[in-house]
Amino acid sequence: MAVTRTVAPRRRGIWGTRRAKALVRGAATAASATVLALAATACSSGDSGTQVEGLCGPSADSSAGTSLRQVLRTDDFTAQVLRSDDNFVREFKKDLREWPGGENSTSPSFVCKYVPEDGKGHVLLDFAWSPANQPGKQRARESGPFYDLNGATGEVGDQSSGLYVSCALGGELSARSRKAVLRADLSLTVNRGETVDKAREAEQLSFLYYMTRAATEVLGCENKPLTKEPVVKPLTESSTS
Repeated sequence: MAVTRTVAPRRRGIWGTRRAKALVRGAATAASATVLALAATACSSGDSGTQVEGLCGPSADSSAGTSLRQVLRTDDFTAQVLRSDDNFVREFKKDLREWPGGENSTSPSFVCKYVPEDGKGHVLLDFAWSPANQPGKQRARESGPFYDLNGATGEVGDQSSGLYVSCALGGELSARSRKAVLRADLSLTVNRGETVDKAREAEQLSFLYYMTRAATEVLGCENKPLTKEPVVKPLTESSTS
């Protein structure tokens, strides 16, 4: 049953379901096979809904909140914070500082998870650093479909979406951040068994764009990417060369 009452919107706060949720803990296996222990703070609420603060909680009436409901195909869901904003920024910058470069990306940093009330699938958001000389356009040419979103590159699979964007940091990380791109990924098991058409691909990439915009803000990307509203345009072979 959809939530009928919500609290007044706050900055990056989003409601969850009526049913109270306890503090949960999970684990995620990174690409490097390193197991990361994730403390997942789930939203809990009474009759009036709840608020999840920070990156994982866009307000219900924001573009990101609206986009999330479109992706989940429901107003009734639970938001889980896998990393606080402070922890994400600290560890993500540490990853870049310790990144040896080369062809490999850093291990993914899992940040947010959204689960529909019916428990059918989830949407999981993570971020990583990838080599700037192997941007999404190159990867997408092999997998696809792929899109341009105001200069960022998006790619879509059956149950995943990715976005590659430049994030220029200052100080000691200035040079390193210019050799890498910020990679955002969505795992979308809510799509299992369904046909994902072009309209749905655009919905997923738009939501990923909004969440990546929020990530670049908390990270302090000096080039301020993704300030415009997302415009999802298919990339042609000629535009990837």
